[in-house]
Amino acid sequence: MPKRQPVGPIVESLAVAVPPARAWEALTSPRFIGDITMGHVEMDARPGKPFVWQWGVWATAAPGKGRHEWRGTVLDVVPGSTLVLGGGGMTAVLTVKGEGASALITVVHASPAAGPPAEDYQYGWADFLLRVKTLLEPHPSGDALYLRTLLRATPAEVLRAWTSATAMGKVLPGKARIQAKMGGRFEWAWKRQPGAKNSGRFLEIVKDHRVSFTWEGGGLASEVRLSAEKTPYGALVSLEHVQLPPGSPRREVERMWAHLLERLRVYFYHGKKIRAA
Repeated sequence: MPKRQPVGPIVESLAVAVPPARAWEALTSPRFIGDITMGHVEMDARPGKPFVWQWGVWATAAPGKGRHEWRGTVLDVVPGSTLVLGGGGMTAVLTVKGEGASALITVVHASPAAGPPAEDYQYGWADFLLRVKTLLEPHPSGDALYLRTLLRATPAEVLRAWTSATAMGKVLPGKARIQAKMGGRFEWAWKRQPGAKNSGRFLEIVKDHRVSFTWEGGGLASEVRLSAEKTPYGALVSLEHVQLPPGSPRREVERMWAHLLERLRVYFYHGKKIRAA
């Protein structure tokens, strides 16, 4: 899988189809950042104030004893356009530019030579911006749950893991039974929720690219579509959950998928190793 080799500061940008003011509001909102990191976030976007970003799933799922958090100080703020964060020897400058209903969000990251490889930070910020864009922009279908993330894997590896009972048993974590064929059934039993099970039937399996399946989590069945595309960072994975029955706990279902995709990200990042917690 090709990897970019950054020279000097890392720079990542992504256009988002929302007004710049809305993009700025999101980048300075602890709740919004927490939806991305899935962990505890503290931040008051004023110079001199401390901040904490914790990656909650990584803290419990990644091998080893890393804290998986970034602590530091808000170094500078230009309201509506620039946020400068520093801590742990790293500095990140987040800027918002644009007009009307379009914003360009850019991250410039500088870190010491010692520590994780530069491409790890570039991969992390690329995933961060992708999630910002996904959360802010409305999905074309209107009512679908829509999530995207970047995985350190090929599309083929992602689809093989999703249709493997062994791999999904680790990722859930729990027990998985999977008949990876058109019309085949699957069942997931979640370890962290004793007695909780989900099942469905495969509607489509396109090798190394996408799968779709029914979701029988309770009440009427809905449909889930998962696809993976090759990018310079690995696989861009998109998940759409459509036709949710009326009255479904949308926030709860969305958090479940976000948690599962984040565990899948940990799984591939650490060479298919993951803690069951």
